[in-house]
Amino acid sequence: MKICFITSDSLNTVWQEKLGEIGRNDIAVFGFNGLGLVSYKKELNGETEYFQDVAKLSRQISSVVVCGCDTDTYGVFRHSAVVADKGKILGVTDMSHALDDGEFVAGGNFRVYDTSAGKIGIIVAEDLFFPESARILALCDADVIVCVFKKIEGYMPQIMLRAGAFSNGVSMALCAKNYAAVADIRGNIILSGSADIIKTDVKIEKDYHLISSRRRGLYREFSSGY
Repeated sequence: MKICFITSDSLNTVWQEKLGEIGRNDIAVFGFNGLGLVSYKKELNGETEYFQDVAKLSRQISSVVVCGCDTDTYGVFRHSAVVADKGKILGVTDMSHALDDGEFVAGGNFRVYDTSAGKIGIIVAEDLFFPESARILALCDADVIVCVFKKIEGYMPQIMLRAGAFSNGVSMALCAKNYAAVADIRGNIILSGSADIIKTDVKIEKDYHLISSRRRGLYREFSSGY
């Protein structure tokens, strides 16, 4: 699966100036630089066409486009990612966890998108820090999990990327401001860079770990009585 990460330019900048640099890929991934803030009210009223621009770009480059954005739902702000495939908007995924007190709140649930490039699971921003995020998407048979992130600060995002890929047996890709990385199912970082446009070929492979837990002392089923 060929993936192109756009880590600094907006979607419009790429459309107008760097379309040739993207080339032919299965997935093009923008961080939150892609769209900025999107108002649902303005989108519905036809004042803006941000989501249509994502769809148009996906049709132009004949591939899947995943683009991070902040969404304003009549005064309620969320971190989100919009997914389009060859001219069609497939949906918008919100960050499902809200950390501490802040302007941005939790949104909708997780989703695996069935696309022309395969089954793509989407993680938005700090959802990466919660192990159940990758586990849910892996159980829903994602071929690859793509995380759009704000800005990398410290080592935790990369650690969770590697841990999620290893523990769930599915490759994970991350796109943030001036940074992109891919972890394989062995937990190894096979790509890490800070260029404006980064391309890589991710091998689709899956692995499943058999997990057992040690039980100490006398154990009985609840139905057996005591």
